[in-house]
Amino acid sequence: MLKEKTLFSIITIVNKEDVYQGFKKSLEEQDGVNYELVKVNNTNNQFTSARAAYNNAMKKAHGDYFVFTHPDMRFLDNHSLRDALDQITKLQDLGVAGVSGCPSDVHHHRSTLVTSIVHDNPPHRFGTLIDRITEVQTVDECFFVMKRSFCEAHPFSDINGWHMYAVEQCLVAILNGKKNYVIPARMWHYSTGSSENWQYVQTGREIAKRYGKYFPTISTTITTWFTRNKLGLLIEPPLKLVKHLIWRKFKLAKD
Repeated sequence: MLKEKTLFSIITIVNKEDVYQGFKKSLEEQDGVNYELVKVNNTNNQFTSARAAYNNAMKKAHGDYFVFTHPDMRFLDNHSLRDALDQITKLQDLGVAGVSGCPSDVHHHRSTLVTSIVHDNPPHRFGTLIDRITEVQTVDECFFVMKRSFCEAHPFSDINGWHMYAVEQCLVAILNGKKNYVIPARMWHYSTGSSENWQYVQTGREIAKRYGKYFPTISTTITTWFTRNKLGLLIEPPLKLVKHLIWRKFKLAKD
């Protein structure tokens, strides 16, 4: 069970107030978690990147752990958050923990998505369902957790935009001897994934440039980046992005 004195800073970037209010209501129904809510107001585009927004928010946060979440996350029962964080605090070698992510293994040029949460509205599942803590290379940005000490030692980078910031933190964690995990969680991410755009491709290429010498492949929930294939980086990510957006639009991942 969670230690009562452990404080969690729950940090979310808000672009639409009504979506945030729905998240806040769901959060207020959670039992057994000592938390502070850090709202990052971006309704007037005050920030040009998620990394800058989160770095700014961390200066105001007081928690032992920082929980970064999209405001379109919802909790499926009153103990969803408690049980998720309880698992995370028991990880001794924690880098980044999330609720959806990808191991480093690549099969048939594709990464495997592991998760237990539901997506979209109405909710449905996709990926490989897990019922235990699973080590991964990277986690999705929708909900992820890091220790305060790790965040202070390794703040978010200067890459512009709104994509792959959790992915990058996972790579930094591995390079510093930590491990990343996806935990089973009773949560709902009702986004359709429509935020992925051309900027996602640009960000991915920049991350491949910065970290490619350490990671020949970077597996993410959208695509696998083959960092040392220059021609592939020009052609494959845009094609996979289009395929992903079509897949999401027509809900081809439904059970």
